[in-house]
Amino acid sequence: MGTTVCVGFESARRFWRSVGREVARANPPAPDCAPLLVRLLFDRGEGVDLGPVPGRSLVTQVPRDFSGAAVARFVGGHLEPGELVDVCVSQQAGRHVAAHACVHLMTGSYPTGSFCRVDDEVLVSSPELTFLQVARSADEDLLVAYGCELCGYYARDDVGAGFVNCAPLTSRKRIGAFLDRLDARRIACGDGPVPGIARARRALRRVCDGAASPEESIVWIVLMSPRRRGGFALPEGRMNVCVRLSRQTAELFGIDLFVCDISWDDGRTVLEYQGSQHKLRARHTFDLRKGNVLAADERTLIKLDRAMLGRQDFMEEVAKSLSKALALRWHAPDARLRTRQARLRNKLLVDLEEGEAHRGERSFRQARFRCNPA
Repeated sequence: MGTTVCVGFESARRFWRSVGREVARANPPAPDCAPLLVRLLFDRGEGVDLGPVPGRSLVTQVPRDFSGAAVARFVGGHLEPGELVDVCVSQQAGRHVAAHACVHLMTGSYPTGSFCRVDDEVLVSSPELTFLQVARSADEDLLVAYGCELCGYYARDDVGAGFVNCAPLTSRKRIGAFLDRLDARRIACGDGPVPGIARARRALRRVCDGAASPEESIVWIVLMSPRRRGGFALPEGRMNVCVRLSRQTAELFGIDLFVCDISWDDGRTVLEYQGSQHKLRARHTFDLRKGNVLAADERTLIKLDRAMLGRQDFMEEVAKSLSKALALRWHAPDARLRTRQARLRNKLLVDLEEGEAHRGERSFRQARFRCNPA
């Protein structure tokens, strides 16, 4: 059976979030097995079941038409009842009205691997193409947050601040390479540029690899974004990489290394974020021990939690502390910059609490038909 529907845009975003949740369910906690996040961080994902992740397709063009029956089956298997499916077609003649379908026109050629095969009759935009498609309409700061999710160890729920840990779907490097290949292919084929690619490139410069929660991504965006975007313009650190302790400290405490939330200078400066997932007593105790050992190893350790993230004065203290540790000159923000910084944090935190589905809810009573040019 040939492909009869290609799913993209917001529906692809929701699909990839569901894939992340399926990966989490396929790798449940077990007494004889380390938690999934530990295996991903320490064991590079060895032994992790990635069966729910669909494989890349060789298809380079969107199908000309789509089947309404296939759309209905996709809704039944992957979306909530009554949701619209963002369907992509490559020809004007394929823009017909169908229940549950919101139609987008996507002409031209795309690089190999731009689409993933869900089953015999469904393709879905790859994570990299989904990032580009979301860039057409998303706020740029929220697009950065979505990029961090695609490149991070988590998948958000569609409603609220919930998330699960899972393997990254892509990386900043892979998204950048995809955009370059797409540009080159469109030029070679004589096709026009794809809408949103300039915004996608701008946002990608602020995306991080390796965040383990949505809150960690927000911390990264707030601290590393340029001041004109409402950030503190700190140099990029490394997210959730192993920091090896000195031999003396390792022998003293019996611990060789820690994975630190954000680190600079090979782990000489470390920021640890105490998010909502740290409320578990066992995790809280581990984080306290981790802080003690890092301090004993003469690391500069700076701590941040959700309450501090919501306060301008506290965030300035964190940024000052990091600037001092990194031997950077501190430039106090003026009133206008403080306003931009508060707006950025508020935007990201509100989006986290509300969730995409609640904020962008679309019912079946909406227009069933829409066309977006390629």
